[in-house]
Amino acid sequence: MTEELIPGLDKSTSEVAWNLYRKAIRFGTWDPEAIDLSQDKKDFESLDQDLRDYLIHFCTGFLDAEENVALKFCPWIMLGSTTEEQAFLSTQLLEEFKHTQFFMRYFSEVLGRERISGVKNLVQQKLDDRARQMLDALEAGPEEREAALVEGLTHYQGIIEGVQAMSGYDVYEAVYGSKGLFPGLKEGFARIKEDEGRHVGFGLRMLKLLARNPKHAERIRAIYDEYLPYILIRYDQQVIVEGREVPTPPEVQGRERLTKLFDRRLKDIFGNLVNN
Repeated sequence: MTEELIPGLDKSTSEVAWNLYRKAIRFGTWDPEAIDLSQDKKDFESLDQDLRDYLIHFCTGFLDAEENVALKFCPWIMLGSTTEEQAFLSTQLLEEFKHTQFFMRYFSEVLGRERISGVKNLVQQKLDDRARQMLDALEAGPEEREAALVEGLTHYQGIIEGVQAMSGYDVYEAVYGSKGLFPGLKEGFARIKEDEGRHVGFGLRMLKLLARNPKHAERIRAIYDEYLPYILIRYDQQVIVEGREVPTPPEVQGRERLTKLFDRRLKDIFGNLVNN
């Protein structure tokens, strides 16, 4: 994700949201069932056990995250302040369910099993409380609604998608894609990244504008700092599949990738005036 994917500030937020809504209609209608997974199944069967098990762990993390966001996202739509904003945010809900469908299909047709349990993602686990806070804010005044939206955008578009998911695409490419493995997964990630590019770009643009309010800026930075240890757990944790510890491939470099994107997102929001 680069800065040019963040919509400019020359148009109103409603205009930007409506343009992204129209773009989602035109370009976001891919079908998870249409992606050819036949080679992926062959690639999976030919891999050694460690790389197969790491892929199971890795895809479990994505399926858990996509499904969790899909099930929790309605309050983000409801807090949109205009019809145009709510229209665009509604496309994100559909797209998260499509991403969930893709990974459910991948487990069924390629990995030939259910997802595993125990893959830690504390940032995702905190979405339950975040969604409840945002629902409560719907009954409050405009200041409280805006503050809740700031926190929701930071948590979801700013961190879950803007840092964690974007790092995951690079991990796939480093470990598997660069070796020509799993072309169906590569296509799925390309489609998902297009969708989430719209989500993240809009969210970062909103946060950039909202951070002009010192109270919002302070809260955005506080959430990023509070969540950094939870973000790093994604690739620092032990990988256990069927009771066996699986070595993390050296190409993963998860902490480095996450930290780099973490810093990038703060610069996207605050410019170069970021105190690390």
